[in-house]
Amino acid sequence: MGNYLNAELYKILHRRTYTLGMLGFLLGGEALLLILLRTAGFSNATTFNDVLGVLPMTLSMGLYLVPAVVDIVFSDQYKQNTLKNEVSYGLFRGRIYLGKLLAACMTAVALCTLVLVFYVALATVMFPVREPALAAEQFSQLGASLAAALPVWLGGLGLIHMLIFLSKGSTSATVIYIVILSGGNILDLMQMFLPRLAPVLSTVKYWLVATPMDGVLRGVGDLSYAWMVGMLWLVVSTLIGLISFCKREIN
Repeated sequence: MGNYLNAELYKILHRRTYTLGMLGFLLGGEALLLILLRTAGFSNATTFNDVLGVLPMTLSMGLYLVPAVVDIVFSDQYKQNTLKNEVSYGLFRGRIYLGKLLAACMTAVALCTLVLVFYVALATVMFPVREPALAAEQFSQLGASLAAALPVWLGGLGLIHMLIFLSKGSTSATVIYIVILSGGNILDLMQMFLPRLAPVLSTVKYWLVATPMDGVLRGVGDLSYAWMVGMLWLVVSTLIGLISFCKREIN
């Protein structure tokens, strides 16, 4: 597993156009956000504390970015038949599946770290820190929000990783993934028209991968709930993906 994981990470590091392009897009988006917040008349954000308070509200974006992270690891494997070559070479399919999943998780954590560090560093330069005590409290709250958001991101990552393996492509997998993420809103709408099914629909929504993020964004995220739901999606998705991949013929 170690050698295969190293090979996957090596490919990611040398797929510079894709990897660096995504990183540049994320950092550029952050810089644009801070510039807009700094622009007079655009908002009331005038201090470092103001822009730091904005950061937890962006954590839900991580769920919508994990398909791109998985695609960095899995880019064009079906089109170029490299996955078939790996299987034909005699590599254990579990090693292939788990190796790519671990590489995607490590890439996601690395990108998240770089994005957060860049945001805080640039905000420090652009905005005055007038309330250090408040900033310390905000960092503590941010840490709690990240601790609750991380398992949700990993659950989403495990889901899209499974879908790409099952659907033989990233486009259809991403569409299905977005539909699943939107499941909470769909269930809320259904409850309006089917009030008798509200208890069942609420229970289903409770276990959807994106639901714990609602509490995270409001600053009242339940850490144990987030980890329970996120890890459940990660483990179940991985088991389904592994079983399916091990049984399926690769063309």
